[in-house]
Amino acid sequence: MNTNDMDIFLINMFVALVVFIGLLVFALRGRSKRPVFRILILALVVVVCGMSFARISYGMGVPWWIFYGLPALTTFVLPPLVLRMSIRELMLYVPLAIVMSPVIHIFFSFFFGWHDYMPLFYVPWWHELI
Repeated sequence: MNTNDMDIFLINMFVALVVFIGLLVFALRGRSKRPVFRILILALVVVVCGMSFARISYGMGVPWWIFYGLPALTTFVLPPLVLRMSIRELMLYVPLAIVMSPVIHIFFSFFFGWHDYMPLFYVPWWHELI
């Protein structure tokens, strides 16, 4: 399979977008009416803008805590504020939001050998282990 860097980035972004939307829907599942429009806008801002910012600023001399920190900050701050999450929703959302990116990184690294999603830690490709 010959996949270039932009294809891998877009696949990672799409998966992160789907996972993030699923996370928000799961965290808000107790609500009688889900704010679908707000969820979609948040997903675009947090995932698409956040990942684009990280990709553009990575390798430009920007410290890692900025190119990862700002997208992480938007992940943890915007949804609770915009969606006015209850304590119960927040207690579901925050731990799952913390593990969301590493799990995606582990999945793509281990099964496909794509190590760029979170290059701060290395996960071997299953093929390398054989």
